[in-house]
Amino acid sequence: MNSDVFMEYAFGVMLALIGIEAFVSYIKKKHYYRLNVFLADVSNGVLFAVAGVGIVVVALYFYDLVESNLSIRRLGYEWFPLTSPIQLSPFAIHWHSLLSWTVSLVLVDFLYYWFHRHTHTIAILWACHVTHHSTQEMNLSVAFRGNAFQRIFEYAYFLPLAVLGIPWEMFFLSHRILKVYQFLVHTRFVGKLGFLETFMVTPSNHRVRHGTQRKYLDRNHGGIFIIWDKMFGSFAEETDEPIYGLTKPVNSFNPITVNIHVYVDIIRNIRKARSFADILGILFKEPGWKPEYLRTPEDEFKEPAYTEKYDPNPPTSVMVYVVLQSLVLLSVGLIVWKVAKLDLSDAWTLIAVAFLLTFSLLSINRIMEMKKWSKRTEVIRNFLFSGLFVATLFYIKVPFITYFTVPLIVLSLASLFWVLIKRKTFFDVSLDHD
Repeated sequence: MNSDVFMEYAFGVMLALIGIEAFVSYIKKKHYYRLNVFLADVSNGVLFAVAGVGIVVVALYFYDLVESNLSIRRLGYEWFPLTSPIQLSPFAIHWHSLLSWTVSLVLVDFLYYWFHRHTHTIAILWACHVTHHSTQEMNLSVAFRGNAFQRIFEYAYFLPLAVLGIPWEMFFLSHRILKVYQFLVHTRFVGKLGFLETFMVTPSNHRVRHGTQRKYLDRNHGGIFIIWDKMFGSFAEETDEPIYGLTKPVNSFNPITVNIHVYVDIIRNIRKARSFADILGILFKEPGWKPEYLRTPEDEFKEPAYTEKYDPNPPTSVMVYVVLQSLVLLSVGLIVWKVAKLDLSDAWTLIAVAFLLTFSLLSINRIMEMKKWSKRTEVIRNFLFSGLFVATLFYIKVPFITYFTVPLIVLSLASLFWVLIKRKTFFDVSLDHD
């Protein structure tokens, strides 16, 4: 199966499952979803996806380069034929191909285990993974929360598969199957699953991975199979509900902050380091390590990591505005993307899209945190977004699209003007944080 087709179907199923889980959570009064956290998860997911376009293209280019020139296939060993394992008409099973795809998936999971384990034990790698753990909730939407830089390091771990002669198409689909499976285990609604607990990653042992208690730290790194953790001594069983998040909570919905705050800490500590050995330790020892002369009382491990979840608790009017603006951004973005067929592999197009999305998501998320300066960024964002959209309409010469999107733009601007008119109650009172 084409991996793009697979992901299109999978993404639709993911959205449906999130909707079902959120609805059940609301009906059962479980409070597993908070609107502001959900929007922050989606915002990080969008940045992860956009940043990933260029990274994936470059990564697969190098993977194919290694597979074409340095793999054992050049010695005549064709172990991984790129053929479908199942033929429907007439029905037949190609056992060699089925075994190849199975081995590919198992090897992808094995290497992912080591990548993920190292992201929890090596500081510079933790910096590219911490975003996923920065939320204090556990639900299906958390799976969307990824760091924009993670795939730069992650794909490097899979180059041994290229040496084995696994075609990039086979690797890529196997990797995407792993990611879809990872989505399914981010839930609190599913308890222990009997015998599956012995060899599969389940929601129960995955929840351990997100726990901040000492007994859960750096445990259960497997993607699909938990057997790697049991083989290499990193397994822990869920005995009570984890306290989700970070041992040092980041307490921000700002997508820039949650993507780079560990990098900032590392750079700050390197600048204060007194020796090259200390610099290497800051980069490659366990996350949070620093020489004794840099340690402060804040660096001491605390359990529990926090007693109250981060929640700016914005007024209803703020959240109505945020939801409206998010829907406009999503709707117009999807329509323009599908009709204009933007080529995100083009560097300048990708940079422009990334900038606009990052700025928009930063501004919208800061509104949720009631930051005073967000009123200025919102004015800039709305007019910038509207202007670029109109320019796109003229560029692609598809006038009928205006029937669908112009009302959305008008709605977005109208809500902004309403906010400015009501600024005494919306901004000057509600947005009372610096």
